[in-house]
Amino acid sequence: MDNSANQSRGGDSSIKTEQLQEDSSKANTPAFVNHGLLLWNQNRQQWLLKKKANRKEQLIREPKLSWNATYDSLLGSNKPFPQPIPLGEMVDFLVDIWEQEGLYD
Repeated sequence: MDNSANQSRGGDSSIKTEQLQEDSSKANTPAFVNHGLLLWNQNRQQWLLKKKANRKEQLIREPKLSWNATYDSLLGSNKPFPQPIPLGEMVDFLVDIWEQEGLYD
């Protein structure tokens, strides 16, 4: 019985020694650096700064649609628009037309 008690104590000490060796070897290795994440965060920051600048430009920008534009003049043909029309501006235009025609409540 004493042998088994000594073996278990010896086993415990050998496990502790192995753990200490693993811990010390881990301390010598440099910490993992996720370069992809760092690059992604840099790109995201640049994108957010550009987005803020674009938002200011959008507030100043004149409307693309003429105040006297009609549904038929804009959507009566399948020709593309000469310049892109912001979605919000197009939605406002369509809602106004639909309200005039009684299609939107």
